[in-house]
Amino acid sequence: MMLRALILLAVWPTMLPAQTPFSPRVPPPQGFRVFMITDMEGMASVVFNREIIAGVEGERYRNQSSPDYWEHYRDLFTREVNAAIGGARRGGAQSFVVNEGHGGNLFANLLPWALDTAALLVRGWPKPMVMSAGLDSTAGALFFIGAHANAGSPGVIAHTYAFDRISVNGRVLNETGINALVAGEYGVPVVLVSGDDVVVREAREQLGPQVITVTTKYALSRSAAITYSPAVVRQMLADSAALAVRGAMRGEFRPFKLEKPYQVEFVLRRSYPQEYAAAVDTLSGYRLTKTADRTWRYATSDARDLARLLDAIELIVLR
Repeated sequence: MMLRALILLAVWPTMLPAQTPFSPRVPPPQGFRVFMITDMEGMASVVFNREIIAGVEGERYRNQSSPDYWEHYRDLFTREVNAAIGGARRGGAQSFVVNEGHGGNLFANLLPWALDTAALLVRGWPKPMVMSAGLDSTAGALFFIGAHANAGSPGVIAHTYAFDRISVNGRVLNETGINALVAGEYGVPVVLVSGDDVVVREAREQLGPQVITVTTKYALSRSAAITYSPAVVRQMLADSAALAVRGAMRGEFRPFKLEKPYQVEFVLRRSYPQEYAAAVDTLSGYRLTKTADRTWRYATSDARDLARLLDAIELIVLR
């Protein structure tokens, strides 16, 4: 028995999935695994910030929440995720990891007691790599549920992390594209994106026409939309998730890739106080080059390192 234990300890590191340093390990899957990055801006019916924030996300968010967030939208959020899990299970998936990618309530919006019991949940903050924390090569497919459009776009509550703009190799990416690039380091394809019509269009432009999409609403402005009933959206999510998993299991999707080394440029939001920009200047370990008052350049050959930089900047702005 002792010899067997020693052998297991010796081979255990080679049995683990490929993972970036500092990323939490998730238990190995039983069957095909779907990793889900969840957000709230792209949900059915959501049009205002007060519907998706708790008021504890930093000083500028105080007194900006509403009872709707606590009493209704967290529940609707959980139901949309459960619908995607149910559909994925119907398509053949047996393992599910859900990352709370929405910063509201400091990445603790889903109702854990109401979430599908088969799902492992990554929640809370700070967490390494933010939206992709917990992702590794054991996943066979990646879903973005409730995604929102790029900063500066006409999408509902459109933004991109803490930036007015971020590009990789000169190509502007939204949050879906950035995390798709991280997933590509593990060989994991993005197979499903849900959100308003603007982010759906961006997903197809960035990831290709093969990605399956669910349009939850049609943006009229940053705070208005023509929206489907939440129940209708849940049915669309379930059906699309089943279709996406079947396609992924047949190998119909490819991971998102860009040429290395990645040449990254980002512009911190102009709406942020100057002290945030000064704090970015002090970040060590990333070799940032400042090219303008709120613009930096950065090069890396690992998208996971970029995700860790995003986490470091989130620590500055969410306080």
